[in-house]
Amino acid sequence: MLSHHRCCRIEEEAAFVSTRPAEVLSRLLPDAATLRFETCHVDETAAQLTVWVHSTATMSPCPLCATPAIRLHSHYERTLADLPWAGYRVRLQLRVHKWFCDQEACQRRIFTERLPHIAQPWARRTLRLAQSLLAVGVVLGGRAGSRLTQRLQRPTPWSSLLRLVQHAPLPQPIAFTAVGVDEWAWRRGSQYGTIFVDLETHRVIDLLPDRSADSVAQWLRDHPSITVVSRDRSGLYAHGITQGAPRAIQVVDRFHLVSNLREALETFFLAHPTVLKTAAVKTAQVIGEQAGALPVVEMYRGRRHSPQNWKKRQDKKRQQLHKPRVAIYHKIRQLYESDVTITQIARQLKISRPTVYRHLHRGRPPEQKTRTASPSRHVLTPYIPYLIQRWRESGADSMQLWREIQSQGYQHSARTVARFITELRRASEAGRPPEIVPSAYTRAEGPSARSVSFLLVRRHEKRSHVAQLYLEQLCEVEAKVARLDELAQSFLTMVRERRGEVLASWRTQAAESGIGPLARFAEGLQEDLAAIQAGLTLPWSNGVTEGQVNRLKWLKRQSYARAHVALLRQRMLQES
Repeated sequence: MLSHHRCCRIEEEAAFVSTRPAEVLSRLLPDAATLRFETCHVDETAAQLTVWVHSTATMSPCPLCATPAIRLHSHYERTLADLPWAGYRVRLQLRVHKWFCDQEACQRRIFTERLPHIAQPWARRTLRLAQSLLAVGVVLGGRAGSRLTQRLQRPTPWSSLLRLVQHAPLPQPIAFTAVGVDEWAWRRGSQYGTIFVDLETHRVIDLLPDRSADSVAQWLRDHPSITVVSRDRSGLYAHGITQGAPRAIQVVDRFHLVSNLREALETFFLAHPTVLKTAAVKTAQVIGEQAGALPVVEMYRGRRHSPQNWKKRQDKKRQQLHKPRVAIYHKIRQLYESDVTITQIARQLKISRPTVYRHLHRGRPPEQKTRTASPSRHVLTPYIPYLIQRWRESGADSMQLWREIQSQGYQHSARTVARFITELRRASEAGRPPEIVPSAYTRAEGPSARSVSFLLVRRHEKRSHVAQLYLEQLCEVEAKVARLDELAQSFLTMVRERRGEVLASWRTQAAESGIGPLARFAEGLQEDLAAIQAGLTLPWSNGVTEGQVNRLKWLKRQSYARAHVALLRQRMLQES
C-alpha cells in the first residue's frame, strides 16, 4: 500500500506531465500572469531558443500621469535576452501594446505598455537576467565576470557588467548607532580614503574618497543616530569625530594599543643588541647540553645545489638589500643634525615619519638580517633531544616516535618527524654528527629586536620551549627584561579582560619602572585617555572595520588597482 503523501505526489506528477507543452513553457516565463506563450523556435547551430510571447494586459497606466488607459492604439515588439534554459541562450520576442492616454492635461498622447516585473523601459534583457549579471559583476568585476558569463551561456561584455554595477540602486540605509572608521589606500602612499562599517551588522555603510577631519565630521553630522565610534589612534579621525559627533563615545581599538606596546618593546631591545646576542649564545649552550652536546649546524633540504654556494648567493643578496637601509639611516641622522624637521625628512627621503623616528631611536645603523630557520623544523626543535635519545636507545621508526611526542604536545605532521629521523639515520651511516637546524633564539647573532618584542606580547602557554628558555636567559643577562615582561603581560591581561579600571595604576607602575620606552608609551596614553579607557571597557572593536579594509584590498587587486572610487564603493555596498 502506498502512503497518502506518495499517492498525492504521483497524482501531481501525472497532472504536470499531462499538461500541454504551451502551459509548461508559460510557467518558465519571467511573469506567467502577464505573458502568454505563443510559439518557439530552436536553433541548434547557434544553441539559441527564441520564444514568442505577448502581453495579456487589458489596461495600462500612463507613465506620466498614471491614469489607466483602456483605448488600444497598436502593438509593439521588443527583443529581450532571458536566463538560459538547459544550455540554450533564450531570446524573448515580446509583443506589447501601445495605448492612448485620454487625460487632457497629460503631455503624452500615446505610450508603450510598461512591464515593471519583466524588464525596465528600453532594456534589452529581463530583470531576472540583469539581477543575475549584477551578482556576477559585484563579486568578480568586469573581465573575470565576462569570462564566467560565457561559460554560463550568458555572454556579456565586461563594460556591460561594470555598467550594471555602477547604476545598481544601493541598499536602503538603516538606523545604526555604532560604527567603525578607518583609512584605506586607493593610491598607496599618496591618496587615501575613509571607510565606515556598522559594528552591529558588520556591513559597509559608506566609502569616502578622501581622508580628512572635515569629511568625517560632515558625514557624522548627516547621521545623527551614531552614539559610538571605534577608531585607531589617529589624531585626524579623533578631531573629525569630535567635530561631527561631540556626544558620541570614541573607542580606541585594542589591537592598536597592543601594537603600540609591541613597538615600545622593540625600541627597548633595539638599544640593547648585545643583550640579545649574549642570551642566544647561552640558550644554545643549554640546548646543546640537553641534546647531549651535539653540534648545531645548518641543514639544507636541497640536494641538487651545493649548500655553500647557495649560502654565498643568499649572503650577497642580503648585503645588496642591506646597503640602502644603512644609507637611509645615515641620511636621516645627517638631516636631523642639520635641524631639519621630521616631516621634511620623511618627504625628502619618501619614507614615513614612523620610519624616521625608528631610525633616530636606534643609535646605530641597522644590522643585516639573517636567514631564519625553516618553519617545519622550528616546530620540531623542542622535541629534538627526546627524539635523538629514543632513536639511539630503541631505533624506533618515525611513526612510533611521532605518536610518542604527540602525547607531549606536538601538533604537526608525521612527515616532519620522518624527515628528521632520516637525517639521523644518514648521519649515523656516514659516521658524522646529526645536523640540526637551530632556532632563531640559538643563533650566534641572536634574534632580531622585532621577534623578541613579539615574543613578549605572546601568552605564556603559547611560547615554545626554546622561546621560554631564551627569555629566561635574557632575564639573567638584563634584569629589566623580567620587569618588562611582567608589565607587558599585565597590560595584555587588562586588554583581554577589558579591565579599564586598572589602567591608571598600570600607567603609574610603567612610569616608575625606569624603562624609558615603556614609560613614554604610558605617558602617551594620556593624550587619548578617554577613548582608550572606553576601548578597555566597552565590547566594541575595530576588527570588523579592518576586515572590510582587507576585503576592499582584495577587490582592488582583482581589478588590477584600476577601479575608481565610485566603482569600489558600489561593489563594497552591494556585496555587503
